[in-house]
Amino acid sequence: MTRLFILLLSREVKGYLFNTNKSWFALGFFLLCILIFPLSLGGSEDLLKKISISSIWICALFANLISLESLFKEDYKNGTLLQYHINRIPFFIIVFTKFICHWLFTGFPIIILSPLFLIFLSGSYENILGLFYSLLIGTPLFSLIGMPISALTLGSAARGPILVFLTIPFFLPIIIFGVLSVNSFSSGSFSEYYLLCAILSIGIIFLPYITIKILKESLE
Repeated sequence: MTRLFILLLSREVKGYLFNTNKSWFALGFFLLCILIFPLSLGGSEDLLKKISISSIWICALFANLISLESLFKEDYKNGTLLQYHINRIPFFIIVFTKFICHWLFTGFPIIILSPLFLIFLSGSYENILGLFYSLLIGTPLFSLIGMPISALTLGSAARGPILVFLTIPFFLPIIIFGVLSVNSFSSGSFSEYYLLCAILSIGIIFLPYITIKILKESLE
């Protein structure tokens, strides 16, 4: 079982490294989206400082949405998922390897780059640690919530727009609590972090299971 997990994980890692639509395009979109805010606001430094945290969270959201479409798409179209199902390969391994790689190549780079962009937008080192912790908890939730919806829209002709409209309502609470957690971090209040951790603990158990059920139904 461990060997199978490592084989599938290495396959996914190679796919993300050499497929620009899976990782590099999402990261490039995040960088370009960040640059829009200072260009559009011009010299409004005070306003830019106020919206810097929410700007980074919104850019992280859309970068995640860009990459969700290809999460199961290729394996579904070329019949790889069907072969997994026929050969009785455990789907929880498939789903968890895809979750790990999706977060590693979309969420993790955003976490690493976010302090630099916070300084770039706000001109201040304040809230760097709070933003880092909030994204560390929030970006895995983006991947977890997006997985079942990505599986649900497999085979749809207008998959991209449907995926966006279905996922955004579920992502909004994560963004709200994420932004609030950063703002309250300096005052010593961690209630939003505890809430995000609780959602993550529940999501990491139930959302992969829901994804597995949807994938199996789509293949039968």
